Amino acid sequence: MRSFLAKTLLRLAQWVRPKNMPAVLAGTQWTGTSFVDSFRRTRQPTPNELLAELKNTAWTCASINAATCANYPPRLYVITEHHQPQPKCVTKALSPWAERRLRALPQLASRLKSAARIEEVTEHPLLTLLQHANPVHNQFDLWELTTLYQEVHGSAYWYLDMDPVLGVPRAVWILPSQNVTPRRDPGSKNPIDYYLYRNGHSEERFAPERIIHFAYPDPRDPYTSGLSPLRACFEQVALTSDYAAFKKAKFENHAIPDAIISPEEVMGEEERDRLETQWNNRFRRGGTGKVVVAESSLKVALLNHSMGDLAALADMKATKEDIANAFHVPIAFLTTQTNLANLQASQSQHMSLAIAPRLERRDEKLNAQLVPFFDPTRRLFLASEDPVPVDQNLLVQQQIADLKYGVVSINEVRSERGLPPVPWGDVPWLPLQWERTDMPRQCEAPHLGRNRPPKPDTPIEE
Repeated sequence: MRSFLAKTLLRLAQWVRPKNMPAVLAGTQWTGTSFVDSFRRTRQPTPNELLAELKNTAWTCASINAATCANYPPRLYVITEHHQPQPKCVTKALSPWAERRLRALPQLASRLKSAARIEEVTEHPLLTLLQHANPVHNQFDLWELTTLYQEVHGSAYWYLDMDPVLGVPRAVWILPSQNVTPRRDPGSKNPIDYYLYRNGHSEERFAPERIIHFAYPDPRDPYTSGLSPLRACFEQVALTSDYAAFKKAKFENHAIPDAIISPEEVMGEEERDRLETQWNNRFRRGGTGKVVVAESSLKVALLNHSMGDLAALADMKATKEDIANAFHVPIAFLTTQTNLANLQASQSQHMSLAIAPRLERRDEKLNAQLVPFFDPTRRLFLASEDPVPVDQNLLVQQQIADLKYGVVSINEVRSERGLPPVPWGDVPWLPLQWERTDMPRQCEAPHLGRNRPPKPDTPIEE
Protein backbone atom coordinates (compact mmCIF):
# COMPACT_ATOMS: atom_id res chain seq x y z
CA MET A 1 0.00 0.00 0.00
CA ARG A 2 2.85 2.39 0.80
CA SER A 3 4.56 1.69 -2.52
CA PHE A 4 1.29 2.33 -4.34
CA LEU A 5 0.81 5.70 -2.60
CA ALA A 6 4.41 6.64 -3.28
CA LYS A 7 4.07 5.76 -6.95
CA THR A 8 0.85 7.77 -7.20
CA LEU A 9 2.38 10.85 -5.56
CA LEU A 10 5.41 10.61 -7.85
CA ARG A 11 3.19 10.53 -10.91
CA LEU A 12 1.24 13.53 -9.65
CA ALA A 13 4.45 15.48 -9.05
CA GLN A 14 5.77 14.64 -12.51
CA TRP A 15 2.51 15.70 -14.10
CA VAL A 16 2.28 19.03 -12.22
CA ARG A 17 5.97 20.00 -12.46
CA PRO A 18 6.94 20.79 -16.07
CA LYS A 19 9.98 19.08 -17.53
CA ASN A 20 13.01 21.20 -18.32
CA MET A 21 14.09 21.55 -21.94
CA PRO A 22 17.39 22.78 -23.38
CA ALA A 23 17.36 26.52 -23.95
CA VAL A 24 18.62 26.06 -27.51
CA LEU A 25 15.34 24.33 -28.44
CA ALA A 26 13.30 27.39 -27.45
CA GLY A 27 12.59 29.66 -30.36
CA THR A 28 12.55 29.29 -34.12
CA GLN A 29 14.08 26.04 -35.37
CA TRP A 30 13.75 26.62 -39.13
CA THR A 31 16.44 28.76 -40.78
CA GLY A 32 15.80 27.71 -44.38
CA THR A 33 14.13 29.53 -47.24
CA SER A 34 10.73 31.16 -46.94
CA PHE A 35 9.85 30.54 -50.59
CA VAL A 36 7.64 27.79 -51.94
CA ASP A 37 9.11 27.30 -55.42
CA SER A 38 12.70 26.90 -56.54
CA PHE A 39 12.57 30.17 -58.54
CA ARG A 40 11.92 32.17 -55.31
CA ARG A 41 8.83 33.85 -56.70
CA THR A 42 6.14 32.54 -54.32
CA ARG A 43 6.46 32.83 -50.55
CA GLN A 44 5.08 30.49 -47.92
CA PRO A 45 1.27 30.53 -47.86
CA THR A 46 -0.47 32.09 -44.90
CA PRO A 47 -3.08 30.14 -42.89
CA ASN A 48 -5.85 32.05 -44.65
CA GLU A 49 -4.37 31.24 -48.07
CA LEU A 50 -4.25 27.56 -47.14
CA LEU A 51 -7.88 27.68 -46.09
CA ALA A 52 -8.80 29.42 -49.37
CA GLU A 53 -7.33 26.49 -51.35
CA LEU A 54 -9.52 23.94 -49.57
CA LYS A 55 -11.54 23.03 -52.66
CA ASN A 56 -11.72 20.53 -55.51
CA THR A 57 -9.52 17.48 -54.90
CA ALA A 58 -8.00 18.92 -51.71
CA TRP A 59 -11.41 19.29 -50.07
CA THR A 60 -12.43 15.78 -51.16
CA CYS A 61 -9.34 14.20 -49.62
CA ALA A 62 -9.46 16.27 -46.42
CA SER A 63 -13.16 15.57 -45.86
CA ILE A 64 -12.66 11.83 -46.45
CA ASN A 65 -9.97 11.65 -43.77
CA ALA A 66 -11.88 13.86 -41.33
CA ALA A 67 -15.19 11.99 -41.65
CA THR A 68 -13.50 8.59 -41.42
CA CYS A 69 -11.64 9.55 -38.23
CA ALA A 70 -14.88 10.89 -36.75
CA ASN A 71 -16.47 7.47 -37.32
CA TYR A 72 -14.00 5.99 -34.80
CA PRO A 73 -14.45 7.95 -31.54
CA PRO A 74 -12.18 6.81 -28.71
CA ARG A 75 -13.57 4.55 -26.00
CA LEU A 76 -12.74 4.84 -22.31
CA TYR A 77 -11.15 1.92 -20.47
CA VAL A 78 -10.07 1.33 -16.88
CA ILE A 79 -7.17 -0.80 -15.62
CA THR A 80 -7.32 -2.85 -12.43
CA GLU A 81 -4.11 -4.31 -11.02
CA HIS A 82 -3.93 -7.11 -8.46
CA HIS A 83 -3.63 -4.79 -5.46
CA GLN A 84 -6.17 -2.20 -6.65
CA PRO A 85 -9.85 -2.04 -5.68
CA GLN A 86 -12.72 -2.31 -8.12
CA PRO A 87 -13.39 0.85 -10.16
CA LYS A 88 -16.27 3.00 -8.93
CA CYS A 89 -17.48 3.91 -12.42
CA VAL A 90 -19.95 1.83 -14.41
CA THR A 91 -18.08 -0.70 -16.54
CA LYS A 92 -18.66 -3.73 -18.73
CA ALA A 93 -16.43 -6.70 -19.44
CA LEU A 94 -14.44 -6.97 -22.66
CA SER A 95 -14.49 -9.88 -25.02
CA PRO A 96 -11.29 -11.94 -25.15
CA TRP A 97 -10.61 -10.67 -28.67
CA ALA A 98 -10.97 -7.00 -27.63
CA GLU A 99 -8.69 -7.45 -24.62
CA ARG A 100 -6.03 -9.18 -26.74
CA ARG A 101 -6.16 -6.31 -29.22
CA LEU A 102 -5.65 -3.68 -26.50
CA ARG A 103 -2.76 -5.57 -24.95
CA ALA A 104 -1.11 -5.91 -28.36
CA LEU A 105 -1.08 -2.14 -29.03
CA PRO A 106 2.53 -0.87 -28.78
CA GLN A 107 1.52 2.52 -27.34
CA LEU A 108 -0.30 0.80 -24.44
CA ALA A 109 2.21 -1.97 -23.69
CA SER A 110 3.87 -0.22 -20.74
CA ARG A 111 0.53 0.83 -19.28
CA LEU A 112 -1.11 -2.60 -19.52
CA LYS A 113 1.80 -4.90 -18.66
CA SER A 114 0.77 -5.15 -14.97
CA ALA A 115 -3.01 -4.94 -15.53
CA ALA A 116 -4.91 -7.92 -14.16
CA ARG A 117 -8.19 -6.81 -15.73
CA ILE A 118 -9.27 -4.31 -18.39
CA GLU A 119 -12.85 -3.08 -18.55
CA GLU A 120 -14.69 -0.59 -20.72
CA VAL A 121 -16.22 2.39 -18.94
CA THR A 122 -19.79 3.09 -20.03
CA GLU A 123 -20.65 6.09 -17.79
CA HIS A 124 -18.16 8.77 -16.81
CA PRO A 125 -17.93 12.60 -16.81
CA LEU A 126 -15.17 12.38 -19.43
CA LEU A 127 -17.47 10.51 -21.80
CA THR A 128 -20.18 13.10 -21.19
CA LEU A 129 -17.73 15.87 -22.00
CA LEU A 130 -16.69 14.27 -25.30
CA GLN A 131 -20.27 13.46 -26.30
CA HIS A 132 -21.50 17.03 -25.60
CA ALA A 133 -18.42 19.16 -26.21
CA ASN A 134 -20.23 22.49 -26.12
CA PRO A 135 -23.70 23.89 -26.85
CA VAL A 136 -22.85 24.10 -30.57
CA HIS A 137 -20.91 20.95 -31.45
CA ASN A 138 -21.75 17.33 -30.83
CA GLN A 139 -19.33 14.42 -30.66
CA PHE A 140 -19.07 13.86 -34.43
CA ASP A 141 -18.50 17.58 -35.04
CA LEU A 142 -15.73 17.62 -32.45
CA TRP A 143 -13.73 14.79 -34.01
CA GLU A 144 -14.39 15.82 -37.61
CA LEU A 145 -13.36 19.45 -37.14
CA THR A 146 -10.28 18.41 -35.18
CA THR A 147 -9.00 16.24 -38.01
CA LEU A 148 -10.10 18.72 -40.69
CA TYR A 149 -8.06 21.56 -39.16
CA GLN A 150 -5.06 19.25 -39.01
CA GLU A 151 -5.48 18.34 -42.66
CA VAL A 152 -5.49 22.04 -43.62
CA HIS A 153 -3.13 23.71 -41.15
CA GLY A 154 -1.37 20.78 -39.50
CA SER A 155 -2.65 21.87 -36.07
CA ALA A 156 -5.93 21.83 -34.18
CA TYR A 157 -6.59 23.61 -30.87
CA TRP A 158 -9.02 22.75 -28.09
CA TYR A 159 -9.81 25.35 -25.46
CA LEU A 160 -10.80 23.75 -22.15
CA ASP A 161 -13.47 25.61 -20.20
CA MET A 162 -12.68 24.59 -16.60
CA ASP A 163 -15.21 24.08 -13.85
CA PRO A 164 -14.15 26.45 -11.01
CA VAL A 165 -15.49 24.08 -8.34
CA LEU A 166 -14.48 20.62 -9.56
CA GLY A 167 -11.36 21.70 -11.43
CA VAL A 168 -12.15 19.57 -14.50
CA PRO A 169 -13.13 20.66 -18.03
CA ARG A 170 -16.84 21.26 -18.44
CA ALA A 171 -16.75 22.21 -22.13
CA VAL A 172 -14.43 21.93 -25.13
CA TRP A 173 -14.29 24.72 -27.69
CA ILE A 174 -12.49 24.32 -31.01
CA LEU A 175 -10.39 27.36 -31.89
CA PRO A 176 -10.08 28.08 -35.64
CA SER A 177 -6.47 27.22 -36.41
CA GLN A 178 -5.95 30.10 -38.82
CA ASN A 179 -6.40 32.53 -35.91
CA VAL A 180 -4.11 30.81 -33.36
CA THR A 181 -0.37 31.41 -33.04
CA PRO A 182 1.88 29.82 -30.37
CA ARG A 183 4.05 32.54 -28.78
CA ARG A 184 7.05 32.81 -26.45
CA ASP A 185 8.07 35.65 -24.20
CA PRO A 186 11.48 37.23 -24.88
CA GLY A 187 14.20 35.23 -23.14
CA SER A 188 11.82 32.46 -22.06
CA LYS A 189 13.01 28.86 -21.93
CA ASN A 190 9.54 27.44 -22.42
CA PRO A 191 8.55 26.14 -25.84
CA ILE A 192 5.21 27.98 -25.59
CA ASP A 193 4.26 30.64 -23.02
CA TYR A 194 0.81 31.40 -24.39
CA TYR A 195 -1.43 30.94 -27.41
CA LEU A 196 -2.41 34.17 -29.14
CA TYR A 197 -5.86 34.19 -30.72
CA ARG A 198 -6.63 37.01 -33.16
CA ASN A 199 -10.03 37.64 -34.66
CA GLY A 200 -10.14 40.84 -36.66
CA HIS A 201 -9.10 43.71 -34.37
CA SER A 202 -9.47 41.76 -31.11
CA GLU A 203 -7.02 39.30 -29.58
CA GLU A 204 -6.80 37.11 -26.48
CA ARG A 205 -4.10 35.08 -24.77
CA PHE A 206 -4.71 31.54 -23.57
CA ALA A 207 -2.51 29.72 -21.06
CA PRO A 208 -0.86 26.51 -22.35
CA GLU A 209 -2.57 24.37 -19.68
CA ARG A 210 -5.97 25.47 -21.05
CA ILE A 211 -5.11 24.45 -24.64
CA ILE A 212 -4.74 20.97 -26.16
CA HIS A 213 -2.64 21.27 -29.29
CA PHE A 214 -3.12 18.47 -31.84
CA ALA A 215 -0.33 18.64 -34.41
CA TYR A 216 0.97 16.61 -37.31
CA PRO A 217 4.76 16.13 -37.23
CA ASP A 218 6.73 19.01 -38.73
CA PRO A 219 10.51 18.46 -39.09
CA ARG A 220 11.07 22.22 -39.45
CA ASP A 221 9.65 22.95 -35.99
CA PRO A 222 8.66 19.85 -33.97
CA TYR A 223 7.56 21.83 -30.88
CA THR A 224 5.16 24.57 -31.95
CA SER A 225 3.81 23.85 -35.43
CA GLY A 226 2.51 21.08 -37.65
CA LEU A 227 2.94 20.27 -41.32
CA SER A 228 -0.39 19.65 -43.00
CA PRO A 229 -1.03 17.54 -46.10
CA LEU A 230 -2.50 20.61 -47.79
CA ARG A 231 0.73 22.54 -47.25
CA ALA A 232 2.77 19.58 -48.52
CA CYS A 233 0.92 19.68 -51.86
CA PHE A 234 0.17 23.40 -51.96
CA GLU A 235 1.89 23.89 -55.34
CA GLN A 236 -0.23 21.17 -56.95
CA VAL A 237 -3.42 22.52 -55.36
CA ALA A 238 -2.64 26.06 -56.56
CA LEU A 239 -1.92 24.71 -60.05
CA THR A 240 -5.33 23.05 -60.15
CA SER A 241 -7.00 26.30 -59.08
CA ASP A 242 -5.10 28.31 -61.69
CA TYR A 243 -6.02 25.84 -64.41
CA ALA A 244 -9.71 25.97 -63.47
CA ALA A 245 -9.62 29.79 -63.41
CA PHE A 246 -7.88 29.87 -66.81
CA LYS A 247 -10.46 27.57 -68.39
CA LYS A 248 -13.33 29.61 -66.94
CA ALA A 249 -11.87 32.88 -68.20
CA LYS A 250 -11.18 31.39 -71.60
CA PHE A 251 -14.74 30.19 -72.17
CA GLU A 252 -16.28 33.37 -70.76
CA ASN A 253 -14.06 35.88 -72.60
CA HIS A 254 -12.79 34.00 -75.68
CA ALA A 255 -14.56 36.44 -78.10
CA ILE A 256 -14.46 33.91 -80.95
CA PRO A 257 -17.65 33.52 -83.07
CA ASP A 258 -18.99 30.15 -84.21
CA ALA A 259 -19.00 31.15 -87.91
CA ILE A 260 -17.75 33.94 -90.20
CA ILE A 261 -19.88 35.11 -93.17
CA SER A 262 -17.87 36.80 -95.93
CA PRO A 263 -19.69 38.51 -98.84
CA GLU A 264 -18.16 38.45 -102.29
CA GLU A 265 -18.62 42.23 -102.65
CA VAL A 266 -18.08 45.06 -100.23
CA MET A 267 -21.30 46.04 -98.45
CA GLY A 268 -22.21 49.00 -96.31
CA GLU A 269 -22.55 49.09 -92.54
CA GLU A 270 -26.37 49.09 -92.63
CA GLU A 271 -26.46 46.12 -94.99
CA ARG A 272 -24.00 44.25 -92.75
CA ASP A 273 -26.13 44.84 -89.65
CA ARG A 274 -29.27 43.77 -91.52
CA LEU A 275 -27.66 40.53 -92.66
CA GLU A 276 -26.34 39.78 -89.16
CA THR A 277 -29.76 40.37 -87.58
CA GLN A 278 -31.48 38.22 -90.19
CA TRP A 279 -28.97 35.41 -89.69
CA ASN A 280 -29.34 35.43 -85.87
CA ASN A 281 -33.12 35.55 -85.98
CA ARG A 282 -33.23 32.53 -88.25
CA PHE A 283 -30.71 30.24 -86.57
CA ARG A 284 -30.65 31.15 -82.86
CA ARG A 285 -32.87 29.51 -80.20
CA GLY A 286 -33.78 26.27 -81.90
CA GLY A 287 -33.21 27.41 -85.44
CA THR A 288 -30.49 24.86 -86.06
CA GLY A 289 -31.07 22.90 -89.26
CA LYS A 290 -32.94 25.64 -91.16
CA VAL A 291 -31.83 26.83 -94.59
CA VAL A 292 -31.08 30.33 -95.81
CA VAL A 293 -31.34 31.74 -99.33
CA ALA A 294 -28.85 34.54 -99.80
CA GLU A 295 -29.55 37.55 -101.97
CA SER A 296 -25.90 37.73 -103.02
CA SER A 297 -22.89 35.49 -103.07
CA LEU A 298 -21.76 34.63 -99.54
CA LYS A 299 -18.99 32.47 -98.09
CA VAL A 300 -19.64 30.81 -94.68
CA ALA A 301 -16.69 29.49 -92.63
CA LEU A 302 -17.42 27.44 -89.48
CA LEU A 303 -14.96 27.66 -86.60
CA ASN A 304 -14.09 24.62 -84.47
CA HIS A 305 -13.40 25.38 -80.81
CA SER A 306 -10.72 23.48 -78.90
CA MET A 307 -12.43 22.01 -75.82
CA GLY A 308 -9.19 21.21 -74.03
CA ASP A 309 -5.54 20.43 -74.41
CA LEU A 310 -4.82 16.73 -74.04
CA ALA A 311 -1.39 17.41 -72.54
CA ALA A 312 -2.92 19.78 -70.00
CA LEU A 313 -5.57 17.21 -69.09
CA ALA A 314 -2.90 14.55 -68.54
CA ASP A 315 -0.96 17.02 -66.40
CA MET A 316 -4.06 17.67 -64.31
CA LYS A 317 -4.50 13.92 -63.80
CA ALA A 318 -0.95 13.64 -62.49
CA THR A 319 -1.52 16.67 -60.26
CA LYS A 320 -4.66 15.04 -58.86
CA GLU A 321 -2.66 11.94 -57.97
CA ASP A 322 -0.01 14.07 -56.23
CA ILE A 323 -2.70 15.71 -54.08
CA ALA A 324 -4.24 12.35 -53.20
CA ASN A 325 -0.83 10.95 -52.26
CA ALA A 326 -0.16 13.86 -49.92
CA PHE A 327 -3.40 13.15 -48.05
CA HIS A 328 -2.77 9.37 -48.10
CA VAL A 329 -6.05 8.87 -49.99
CA PRO A 330 -6.02 6.09 -52.63
CA ILE A 331 -6.68 7.31 -56.13
CA ALA A 332 -9.35 4.60 -56.45
CA PHE A 333 -11.57 6.75 -54.18
CA LEU A 334 -11.44 9.62 -56.70
CA THR A 335 -12.10 7.85 -59.98
CA THR A 336 -14.65 5.55 -61.56
CA GLN A 337 -11.99 3.52 -63.37
CA THR A 338 -11.80 0.83 -60.71
CA ASN A 339 -13.38 -2.46 -59.69
CA LEU A 340 -14.57 -3.99 -56.44
CA ALA A 341 -11.32 -5.82 -55.69
CA ASN A 342 -9.22 -2.68 -56.16
CA LEU A 343 -11.66 -0.64 -54.10
CA GLN A 344 -11.52 -3.10 -51.19
CA ALA A 345 -7.72 -3.22 -51.32
CA SER A 346 -7.60 0.59 -51.41
CA GLN A 347 -9.91 0.80 -48.40
CA SER A 348 -7.68 -1.51 -46.38
CA GLN A 349 -4.61 0.49 -47.44
CA HIS A 350 -6.27 3.79 -46.50
CA MET A 351 -7.29 2.50 -43.08
CA SER A 352 -3.86 1.10 -42.22
CA LEU A 353 -1.63 3.86 -43.62
CA ALA A 354 -3.77 6.98 -43.11
CA ILE A 355 -6.54 6.52 -40.54
CA ALA A 356 -4.82 4.27 -37.99
CA PRO A 357 -1.82 6.64 -37.42
CA ARG A 358 -4.14 9.62 -37.14
CA LEU A 359 -6.28 7.88 -34.52
CA GLU A 360 -3.23 6.76 -32.55
CA ARG A 361 -1.79 10.29 -32.56
CA ARG A 362 -5.13 11.71 -31.39
CA ASP A 363 -5.58 9.14 -28.59
CA GLU A 364 -2.05 9.65 -27.28
CA LYS A 365 -2.57 13.40 -27.03
CA LEU A 366 -5.84 12.95 -25.11
CA ASN A 367 -4.30 10.42 -22.74
CA ALA A 368 -1.45 12.81 -22.01
CA GLN A 369 -3.35 16.09 -21.55
CA LEU A 370 -7.08 15.45 -21.03
CA VAL A 371 -7.48 12.19 -19.10
CA PRO A 372 -5.24 13.31 -16.14
CA PHE A 373 -7.82 15.99 -15.26
CA PHE A 374 -10.27 13.19 -14.42
CA ASP A 375 -7.88 10.46 -13.24
CA PRO A 376 -4.40 11.36 -11.93
CA THR A 377 -3.73 7.70 -11.03
CA ARG A 378 -3.50 6.73 -14.74
CA ARG A 379 -6.02 3.91 -14.44
CA LEU A 380 -8.17 5.41 -17.21
CA PHE A 381 -7.11 5.62 -20.84
CA LEU A 382 -8.71 6.30 -24.21
CA ALA A 383 -8.30 4.03 -27.23
CA SER A 384 -10.04 3.89 -30.59
CA GLU A 385 -11.17 0.77 -32.36
CA ASP A 386 -8.97 -0.79 -35.00
CA PRO A 387 -10.05 0.81 -38.31
CA VAL A 388 -8.37 -1.82 -40.50
CA PRO A 389 -11.14 -4.08 -41.85
CA VAL A 390 -10.94 -7.76 -40.94
CA ASP A 391 -10.88 -10.35 -43.69
CA GLN A 392 -14.05 -12.27 -42.86
CA ASN A 393 -13.19 -15.26 -45.07
CA LEU A 394 -9.80 -15.62 -43.40
CA LEU A 395 -11.41 -15.25 -39.97
CA VAL A 396 -13.96 -18.00 -40.68
CA GLN A 397 -11.29 -20.34 -41.99
CA GLN A 398 -9.13 -19.73 -38.92
CA GLN A 399 -12.08 -20.39 -36.63
CA ILE A 400 -12.95 -23.64 -38.41
CA ALA A 401 -9.33 -24.81 -38.19
CA ASP A 402 -9.17 -23.96 -34.47
CA LEU A 403 -12.34 -25.95 -33.78
CA LYS A 404 -11.27 -28.85 -35.95
CA TYR A 405 -7.87 -29.30 -34.33
CA GLY A 406 -9.00 -28.63 -30.77
CA VAL A 407 -7.29 -25.27 -30.30
CA VAL A 408 -10.45 -23.72 -28.83
CA SER A 409 -13.70 -25.06 -27.49
CA ILE A 410 -17.19 -24.32 -28.76
CA ASN A 411 -17.99 -22.19 -25.73
CA GLU A 412 -14.94 -20.01 -26.39
CA VAL A 413 -16.19 -19.31 -29.90
CA ARG A 414 -19.68 -18.62 -28.59
CA SER A 415 -18.26 -16.24 -25.98
CA GLU A 416 -16.52 -14.16 -28.64
CA ARG A 417 -19.82 -13.90 -30.52
CA GLY A 418 -21.70 -12.90 -27.37
CA LEU A 419 -23.69 -16.16 -27.19
CA PRO A 420 -24.42 -18.08 -23.96
CA PRO A 421 -22.40 -21.25 -23.27
CA VAL A 422 -23.78 -24.75 -23.82
CA PRO A 423 -23.25 -27.74 -21.47
CA TRP A 424 -21.40 -29.80 -24.10
CA GLY A 425 -19.05 -27.04 -25.28
CA ASP A 426 -16.42 -26.70 -22.55
CA VAL A 427 -14.02 -29.35 -23.89
CA PRO A 428 -12.50 -29.15 -27.39
CA TRP A 429 -13.84 -31.76 -29.81
CA LEU A 430 -11.65 -33.96 -32.00
CA PRO A 431 -12.43 -36.59 -34.65
CA LEU A 432 -13.07 -40.02 -33.13
CA GLN A 433 -10.42 -41.74 -35.27
CA TRP A 434 -7.67 -39.53 -33.82
CA GLU A 435 -5.49 -40.42 -30.85
CA ARG A 436 -2.57 -38.86 -29.07
CA THR A 437 0.81 -39.28 -30.70
CA ASP A 438 2.37 -40.39 -27.40
CA MET A 439 -0.32 -42.96 -26.63
CA PRO A 440 1.15 -46.53 -26.51
CA ARG A 441 -0.08 -49.12 -28.96
CA GLN A 442 -2.22 -52.06 -27.88
CA CYS A 443 0.65 -54.46 -28.56
CA GLU A 444 2.87 -52.49 -26.20
CA ALA A 445 0.19 -52.12 -23.51
CA PRO A 446 -2.31 -55.00 -23.65
CA HIS A 447 -4.15 -53.67 -20.59
CA LEU A 448 -5.58 -50.81 -22.63
CA GLY A 449 -7.99 -53.15 -24.33
CA ARG A 450 -9.34 -54.95 -21.28
CA ASN A 451 -12.41 -52.75 -20.95
CA ARG A 452 -13.33 -52.88 -24.61
CA PRO A 453 -16.38 -55.00 -25.57
CA PRO A 454 -15.46 -58.47 -26.89
CA LYS A 455 -15.54 -59.02 -30.60
CA PRO A 456 -18.38 -61.24 -31.87
CA ASP A 457 -17.46 -64.80 -32.76
CA THR A 458 -16.89 -65.60 -36.39
CA PRO A 459 -19.89 -67.47 -37.81
CA ILE A 460 -19.21 -71.08 -38.80
CA GLU A 461 -19.87 -71.80 -42.41
CA GLU A 462 -22.07 -74.79 -43.00
